[in-house]
Amino acid sequence: MKVGIIGFGALGSSIVEGLIRSNFPAEELLVSDADRLKLESAKRLGVKVADNSEICRHADLIILAVKPKDFNRVAEDIAKVGDKKALISFIAGLKIEKIRSKIECKNVFRGMPNISVKVCDSIIGLTASEEADLKVKDDVIKLLSRIGKVIEVEERLLDTLTSISGSGVAFASEIIRAFYEAAVLLGFDHKTAKEVSLRVFSGTTKLLEEEDDFEKIFKLVTTPAGTTIEGIYVLERTGVRGYIIEAIKAAAEKASRLSS
Repeated sequence: MKVGIIGFGALGSSIVEGLIRSNFPAEELLVSDADRLKLESAKRLGVKVADNSEICRHADLIILAVKPKDFNRVAEDIAKVGDKKALISFIAGLKIEKIRSKIECKNVFRGMPNISVKVCDSIIGLTASEEADLKVKDDVIKLLSRIGKVIEVEERLLDTLTSISGSGVAFASEIIRAFYEAAVLLGFDHKTAKEVSLRVFSGTTKLLEEEDDFEKIFKLVTTPAGTTIEGIYVLERTGVRGYIIEAIKAAAEKASRLSS
């Protein structure tokens, strides 16, 4: 299977790197971008550089990873993808209906990954057009499963997933950074502070995957009149959880405005 990626920015390049990391053959990847410098970086990964029209002709599966403002230009180049191929859009806010109005293809998928595709550990929301062939859909899910966990969601929830998963990587990074900075403030060297902070979050994630209960973790760690509840009190008093929820909500509302 030949896979074409149109757009080699932060997301497009991460998808390519993730697929290669998953042992997908680099020679089966075709990449295009309007920026020649980005294409030079793509060449160093061993992929084939092509233009949009070539990708439309030769790729079995095409991934759109460009900015919303660039969609109309790209659509002109790939207007006749056809019904035997798959077209996956990772363009924020761009609905399947709009894509199909510009590009001839029944197998249209709209998805929302995050930058963790680079390390094959993304969450990828996926919605298929009603006409999509089941075999093609299976092929799409199989490919994307190389770079993350695929969950099928209603299209209306993709804007929400944009904020929780897509933007969420930045939000989570800022929270982990706060742990790191606190560790430095309290005397750890930078390397150890980062290692400890990352391990706290990775370990907590594994615990929650097994326990499936936030409250149980809270009770396991928090003893009466102990250090943990003292810190929790500060978090509650300052409304940290509320601010995080507000940030996710604001990002989702912006994604929704892009869709309208």
